[in-house]
Amino acid sequence: MTLSERKIISLIYEIIGDSLSSLLPFNDDAVAIEIGEIVLVINTDMFVRKTDAPQGMAVRQIGQKVIVMNVSDLAAKGATPVGFLSALGFPSDYSKNDIEELLHGFKEACSLYRIPYLGGDTNEADDLVIAGIALGITNKDELISRAGAQEGDLVCVTGMFGKTAAGFKILLDNLECPEYLRNEFIEAVFYPRARLDEGCALAKSRVPTASIDSSDGLAWSLHEIAKASNIGIEINELPIDLSVEEFARLNHLDPFDLCFYGGEEFELIVTIPPEKIVHASAALNAVKGQLIPIGRVVKAEGLFYTEGEKTREIYPRGYEHFTKH
Repeated sequence: MTLSERKIISLIYEIIGDSLSSLLPFNDDAVAIEIGEIVLVINTDMFVRKTDAPQGMAVRQIGQKVIVMNVSDLAAKGATPVGFLSALGFPSDYSKNDIEELLHGFKEACSLYRIPYLGGDTNEADDLVIAGIALGITNKDELISRAGAQEGDLVCVTGMFGKTAAGFKILLDNLECPEYLRNEFIEAVFYPRARLDEGCALAKSRVPTASIDSSDGLAWSLHEIAKASNIGIEINELPIDLSVEEFARLNHLDPFDLCFYGGEEFELIVTIPPEKIVHASAALNAVKGQLIPIGRVVKAEGLFYTEGEKTREIYPRGYEHFTKH
C-alpha cells in the first residue's frame, strides 16, 4: 500500500466528494444530515483484529471497544446515540464461544452508552473484521464542527493524556513498569471510555466553537482542528497524567511524546471563547466531567507547546492505517 489512510480519504473526496450533502465539513468526525427539525449524525469505524487488537486483548474487550470508537465520534459532535449497526466478518474457524464473547462486549457497551443495537450483517473473512455504524441525533444549532475555532478561543480537553501510550509501550516494547502502574496503563488500553455525557452537555450549552475526539492522538487531533478552522494553536499546559510522567522517568522517555503522540485516549478536544469558559465548565460539572484549559487559538499557522521561554513544535503525528508505526 503506497497511500496513507488520509490520502485515501482525500482521493474519495476528489472523486465523489461533490455528491456529499453533510452539514459537517468533509473529513469531520461524522456526517450530519438534516431531517425535518432534527439532524441525524452518522459515524462508521472499522476494527481489524490483526492491526487494531494488541496482544492480550480479549474478544469481549474488542466488542466493547468497537462501540467506544463509534460513540466517541458522536460525542465529539454533541449527538445523542439512537442506534448501532455492525457488519461482522469472521474467520471460518472462529469459535461459538468467541462470537458469544464479542456479542456480550457489544451488549455491555451498548448498555453503558444507552445505544440500542439494531443488527447488521455477517460474512466470512480472513480475520476478525468489524465495521460499526453509530447513529445519533441533535439539533442543528447544537451540532459542533471541527471547523469553527476562532482566534482567542481557549483550547480545552476532557481528561489527561499518556496512559494508553504508556500501555502500548509495555505491551509492544516490553518496557518495565511497577505493577501498580502497569495495571493502570493496560486497563486504559483494554477498557477505553467515550466522553458521551461530556460531549452532549457541551453541545446543549452551545458554547464550543469546535470539537474533535482524540482517538488518533492529541497532536494529530489538534492539527485537524487547526487545518479545518484555518488557525494556529499554542499549548501552554501539558495535559499529562502524573503516573505517565513517572513511567517516562523510569524508562528515560520524553513525556511530551507520550502525551501528544500516543492516541486511543478518546478524550474530547474543544475550543471555547474565554468569556464562556465558566458556563462550559458548569455544564461538564453537572455530568461529573471536567474541562481542562491547555492552550489558546492563535492567528499564526502552526502548533507549538510553550513552557517558560522554551517552545517546541507539535508535529502532525499520530495513528494512521497503511503506515508503519
